[in-house]
Amino acid sequence: MTTNRLPLRAGIDMGGTGTRIVLLEGEKEVVSETIPTAWFATQPQGLRAKALADKVCALLPAGSSLASVGIGASGPVNNQTEIIENNDTLACFSFYPLVAQLRELLAIPVAIDNDAVVAALGEYHLGAGRGSQRMMMVTLGTGIGVALLDKGEPLRSFDGRHPEAGHIPVSGDPVMCYCGLQGCWEMLASRSWLQRALLAEIPDLAWDARTVLVLTELSAENARVAAILHKYGQTVGRGLNTLLTLYGPDITLLSGSAALLLPLYQAGLDQALHRADGYAVNRHISYASLGDAAGALGAAILPTLRQAS
Repeated sequence: MTTNRLPLRAGIDMGGTGTRIVLLEGEKEVVSETIPTAWFATQPQGLRAKALADKVCALLPAGSSLASVGIGASGPVNNQTEIIENNDTLACFSFYPLVAQLRELLAIPVAIDNDAVVAALGEYHLGAGRGSQRMMMVTLGTGIGVALLDKGEPLRSFDGRHPEAGHIPVSGDPVMCYCGLQGCWEMLASRSWLQRALLAEIPDLAWDARTVLVLTELSAENARVAAILHKYGQTVGRGLNTLLTLYGPDITLLSGSAALLLPLYQAGLDQALHRADGYAVNRHISYASLGDAAGALGAAILPTLRQAS
């Protein structure tokens, strides 16, 4: 018996560590796979688009067709040229016409945007941001990604680019970020910073499914671990304070692996967000609900949203 399936939409979330591919049928995830991004760097640049297209097509169930491909890429993405401009954390996909090559290879719509934007779109349409009028999403992972949606539309700079709001000054720390800024929020409040600080205190700490439980126990008995978490909460809060003041969202969603530790650094965060009467920021801060899948799911619906706008 033959069944007629809707054409599937592919979403690709390109990060510095992993590239996640999902296929959606309607709003239902059919299949997904995560590939080390470094694998694509082993392919000649001229063959990387084909390698990516082959990975997507290999996931198609028998009898299925592909309707579109959406991409969320870390770091600067030029929305005019559709070219990734991120030699710092996504060099293997940067500064060549990947999107144009995929369109030619697959003969279907292909769209691209910053990974923070597509993750926010995923949460807005499919997750915890549904019904929001002005949503901010902050991803605390290898770096820090920030996106603001106003009635579902991403905030852009005058030239159409995504503002890299993870790169704002939050301290006088002399450490120089790759963005060229000292005291950069990403350098001091990403999961990467927290992980390094904790490993210096707990050399055998594994960052896995048990991390929250392990750190909950350790922070209760180890004052130095508790102090690291408190400092981290304060630094996350310093950046949030600036963004909440300027953006004025009705809800802020935290995602990324460090977001799961929020109860352990909540006190530091609250301390940093405290303001005098009349200057208070909206502290409606919640967890994103789609987890690590938000970026790929948002990327999958990106071409449909572009066609509708």
